[in-house]
Amino acid sequence: MTIAVFLFLMPFRKRPAYDFTLLQLLLRSKIISISIHTGRQFDAFGNLHDWWTPGVKKKFLEKAKCFVDQYGRNEVPGTGLKLNGKLTQGENIADNGGVKEALKAYKKYLKKHGKEEPLEGLEQYSNEQMFFIGYAMTWCGHETKDYLINLILTDPHPPNRYRVNQVLANQPEFAEAFRCEAGTPMNPTKRCVLW
Repeated sequence: MTIAVFLFLMPFRKRPAYDFTLLQLLLRSKIISISIHTGRQFDAFGNLHDWWTPGVKKKFLEKAKCFVDQYGRNEVPGTGLKLNGKLTQGENIADNGGVKEALKAYKKYLKKHGKEEPLEGLEQYSNEQMFFIGYAMTWCGHETKDYLINLILTDPHPPNRYRVNQVLANQPEFAEAFRCEAGTPMNPTKRCVLW
């Protein structure tokens, strides 16, 4: 596994918990991704053997279908294309699980070390809100129409906006932190959760 050096040069460098949480998010989402794609196909000794029971596999496929359907309903503006939820399924599950697990780690950190001092100019945001803002910032970028079309057709990762909005819409803690009204896009009545 390679970890890009830019992660240690992020603008929140004075926030050790944020850095820790970002690293946790990336590591955990990669571990989830590896587990889903290949890890389940090898036993504890490294032998090729799908060790999931039929019941576990059935339950996983049911829950995974929620992500396939949810992401597949998204039409990407300006492209005339919808996301291919099946193509992006593994990364969508990994992103969602990574945020969920990183938030748990962040809350554990806050419980042990206490609340963090707010950043200058961002005092109006709680620690939980800053966690989600920080997550969203990791996917900031400009994606051209041609890039988006290529991404949608060939890449197992969805465009950045869906790595943010769709993931955060699946986190009830996000809706709670930002007081999103029930039934709105960021606080839907139905969420996809793997575990």
